[in-house]
Amino acid sequence: MKNSVFVLFLFLISCQSRNNYTIVGQLPGKTYDGELIYLVPMENASKERVDSTFIKDGSFQFEGFAKIPEMYVIRAKPVLRYNLEELLVVREAGKMNVKLDKSSSVQGTALNDSLQYWKEQKMKFDLVDADLIKQYRNASDSVKQDLKQRADLLKINATNFHFNFVLNNKENAVGQFVQKMMGSSFSEEQKQKLNVK
Repeated sequence: MKNSVFVLFLFLISCQSRNNYTIVGQLPGKTYDGELIYLVPMENASKERVDSTFIKDGSFQFEGFAKIPEMYVIRAKPVLRYNLEELLVVREAGKMNVKLDKSSSVQGTALNDSLQYWKEQKMKFDLVDADLIKQYRNASDSVKQDLKQRADLLKINATNFHFNFVLNNKENAVGQFVQKMMGSSFSEEQKQKLNVK
């Protein structure tokens, strides 16, 4: 009987350790030492579900148990967010490495690597779009039509990128998050394809 209880105990410990997560964060220098960093769930946030830790020697760390992957935000207090971009992460089993700065990033687990890739591609589309809008405002009438066509093509390419990303990730937390964010821009045909089991 004692042996079976011990085996059950080892099994439970083993299962839990497979679901442990560690988030190791780095900041630019020690400027922010002593400040709090928060780990906040994107959905169903409550006082009990928010974690926090102090920055020490330009770094911070969160550890815990993640039964299922969930979307979280790593953020500093509001006044610091001008210099420390808040960061979306998937709280999932494994070790994640985070850099908080004017442009923040995450890597280390499959879903977080995928989320970071999506973020970087979206930022590229957004930068080109902002540049085209700026050019359009200052352009002569002879150039505006060309700029509009380029903006329309960019919008199509961006929408197709987001759609294909969701299509390839619709069963995981990252794909579901991107669908919530970008799904309204999808065509009816694209929406129907996503609903096919």
